[in-house]
Amino acid sequence: MGKGINRARNQEGYKSFQLSESASGNSLKNCIFISHKYEDLEAAKEIASYIMDSGIDVYLDEYDSGLQSAVSSNDSKEIVKCIENALRVSTHILVLVTEHTRKSWWVPYEVGYSKKGGKDIASLLLKDVNEFPDYLKIEKTLTGYESFSNYIKNMANLYTILESAGNPAFAQHKNKLLNYIRE
Repeated sequence: MGKGINRARNQEGYKSFQLSESASGNSLKNCIFISHKYEDLEAAKEIASYIMDSGIDVYLDEYDSGLQSAVSSNDSKEIVKCIENALRVSTHILVLVTEHTRKSWWVPYEVGYSKKGGKDIASLLLKDVNEFPDYLKIEKTLTGYESFSNYIKNMANLYTILESAGNPAFAQHKNKLLNYIRE
């Protein structure tokens, strides 16, 4: 299995997203929308990298040029269009929960839109977070590196190449992720 991609990279706004098929051609390839607060972007990038190295696509908003343009011009209607389209083409949403998350107006919107769309919703509690919204507690909660890793392995439906004996990439990813995720 190859690496996943960030579906937001090199896209021309919300109109260009398309659903990808798996190698077998009979089911949609998984794509995780990474919901986060801007202050947690570095953690989001590291988590996205791990997910893509596991063969799963992600949507990380930083690389969506249409969304960034809409944000720069303060075009609320276009911002909503970009977010909704990215969520439509994603199969899952992973909410990064930190102390910053409680100040977000977009995270609850993204979760609500995903719930309405029947998406798989999971929350990843990052370091030093104990309190999080009740609407997230009724979904999957990932509380440390092991539960996050197992969630990705199950989604990838493989025993990832990253975790093969002797592969230094696995140790590097784990060490970087432990800067953000509980052990």
